[in-house]
Formats: sequence, structure tokens, C-alpha cells
Amino acid sequence: MTEPTRAVSSHLVPGARVRLECDRLVHRGLGLGRFEGQVVFAFGALPGEDLTVEITSVHRRHAFADTVVVHRASPERVTPLCPYFGVCGGCQLQHASYDLQLQVKQEVLVEALQRRGLQLPAAIDALGAEAPWGYRWRGDFHLLPGRPGLGFTARGSYSVVEVESCPIHHPAINQVLAPLGRSVEGVRGRPETIQMTVGAQGAEVLVRSHPRRQLGERLVAGSASADMDGPQLTGEATEIHYRGRAFRVYSDAFIQVNQGSLESLYETVIDWVRPELPGAKVIDAYGGSGWLGLRLADEGALVTVIEQNPVSARLSELHGEMYRPGELEILCGPVEELLPRIEDVGVVVLDPPRSGLAPQVSGWLAMAGPPTVVYLSCEVSALARDLEALCRLGPYQIERLRLVDMFPQTYHFETIVLLRRV
Repeated sequence: MTEPTRAVSSHLVPGARVRLECDRLVHRGLGLGRFEGQVVFAFGALPGEDLTVEITSVHRRHAFADTVVVHRASPERVTPLCPYFGVCGGCQLQHASYDLQLQVKQEVLVEALQRRGLQLPAAIDALGAEAPWGYRWRGDFHLLPGRPGLGFTARGSYSVVEVESCPIHHPAINQVLAPLGRSVEGVRGRPETIQMTVGAQGAEVLVRSHPRRQLGERLVAGSASADMDGPQLTGEATEIHYRGRAFRVYSDAFIQVNQGSLESLYETVIDWVRPELPGAKVIDAYGGSGWLGLRLADEGALVTVIEQNPVSARLSELHGEMYRPGELEILCGPVEELLPRIEDVGVVVLDPPRSGLAPQVSGWLAMAGPPTVVYLSCEVSALARDLEALCRLGPYQIERLRLVDMFPQTYHFETIVLLRRV
């Protein structure tokens, strides 16, 4: 017989204010506390704090709330740098010291994996960002309805909050953000979103509008004719440098938005598998524009890049021809279709989208996968699900685990996992 679910306290109704203590921070940067035995997830709370919170929504087993009064503050509480924090939906942890952010992210990672019954290595390190601010080289900004300006989706709603600058974005984006927002006025058929990507080491910003791409090109032309100060705007392409190489970048091709921490991410992969690379057949699955694939080839690996996005796949070919002619094989198509066709693989590197691995990929790895797999993940819940299939239910074990904080001030982070077949 199923035990009946306990109802949420009658005091927990939207708009009610209650007092509680925050026990800890959990996934999505929310503080977990209890009122009359019921779980309340509070935005803006920190562990050990005595708070008054306002209930925003109530569910069967828990409620959500916003912090309105801090009666006893944590020593880890800091003043948010951004005036839009708490209104804009982009950041969740600006009120926490950076040391606490790293600690919480590590705890979230461990809890998510242990909940799936996974055996973890004794040492799990967390690498902080070189720059906790100004690190995003790409951002998507929404147009304000009915008037000029750009902003982000508000926290907890679909409305748009106008911003004049964003402290987690690269200074080059902030230099052009307000002028570009003003230039939207009078444009017919206004786009809904404008994406900006920093290039040329900060001297250029690539602009693209969604869903009508040609409007972004008109905005770029208008900004040029207005002789706007700051980085040059382009609607075509730009380039980003990594380890002495210039990589071509298009708006519809993936990049790692935190270029300052890219070394920590990619060089961890290289360091962990370097002895196995010379002469080995290595698959760089979800390989993007070939940045990591080239680094693997630098170490003597025979690299095949699999990438479904045709723009990124073509860029992989271009970068391979530029820097290691004839040494990179590029396959364009779904990983779940192409990966099983390749034989005698020594190492597979996986860097899937936020949704994680397709079931066909997990199944192939479990049945016929190589001795070594390196999994890079930007979504801890998808990672935990996939590792359960590969490790607890499959033939692999986790040998090494590292958190790389590519997204300070938010609850997001990257994880690198080294798997060995047993």
C-alpha cells in the first residue's frame, strides 16, 4: 500500500510570509529550509541564515519562495554586483562568496551521482574560474516589446528585463549593448533575439538576429554608419584564438562561452589520456568546430570528429585543413548513427548537449565501447542518468572526476569524468 503524500502546511500559500532557517543550498542555487515540517526552496538564501521568505508557489510536497528579510546573515553573504540580480533570471548565486559557490556546486555534483548509486573516486576537485566576472563571450539578448532596448528573461516569468550592462558578459558586449538596443528603434519586423559573440580578442562583436537573420545585418550596417564607438560589429563571422590557433566562428556554430576557463576544461582531457593517445583511434563525439579534436591530434591520436551541425562540421574540416592537413576525419551526422560504425576505437570523448547522451549512444558504449571514455557534461542531472547506465548498470567505472566552473554566479558548471572499462 502506497503511503499517502503529506499535504503542504496551510500557512504556505502564495503571498504568505514565513520565517525559517536555511539548511543548505541545493541544485539551481536555491536554499532549502523547512516551515512546519514542509520543505521550502528559497531564492536568495544561504546556509545557516535566519530568514523571512515570501511564498511564490506551492506544490504537493514543497513550496518555492523569495527571501525578503535576512535576520541573521551568513558570513559568506556578499553584495551582488549586478543591480538586476533577483529580477533578471540569468544569475542565481551573486549573493554568495565565490568560495561558497564552488563548494555548493561540488556538493550538488556528489549528491546527484550518489543518488544514482554510483561509486565515486576519493578525490573530486573543483577548478574555479580565472575570472568570476566578465567571462561570457557569447550572449543572447531579447528585445523589449514596443520600445528600443535589450534585456534578459525575468526570473520566474517570460517578460523581458531591460539591462544596460551585464557583469558576467565580456566587456566588449557591454560596450555595444546599449547602442545596439537603441538602434533597434524603427526597424520593421523587429527580431525577437539578438545574439552577440566576442571575437578578435575583444576588438570585434559578431551580431545575429533571430528569427530573421537579415535584420541583424541591417543593425550592423546601421551601427557602422552611425560611427559607434567600441568594438567593430560584424554580421558575417569572427575568429577566436586558442593555444596559438585562430578559429573561425559563426553565430550558428557552438563555442564554449567561457574562453578564460577553456584551458582548464580541454587540457584536463588531454592530461588524463595523454599516454593512450599516440597512434590510437580517438572519437571526438559532438566535436563542434574541431578545437578539442585538434588538441587530441597534437598528441599523436588518429582523430575522427563527429558533429551533427553542418556549419560546425564544415568548420572542423576547415580547421583541420589549416592546422593538421589530412589528419582529422570529419563525419557530419547524429552521433547515435555514426559512432557504432567505427571499429577499433581506443578512446571516445563525449561532449553532448545539455540533454545528455541519446539512449543509442549509451547502449553502444555499454555493449561495444572502448577501454576509455571521457565525458564532458554541462548538466548534472543528465550526467547522473548517463553514468548510471554506463557504470552502475554497465561495464565502466569512474576513475577520475573534476568539476570546472565555467559559469560563475550561476548554478551551472561543467564536469569531466574519466571512465575505464572493467
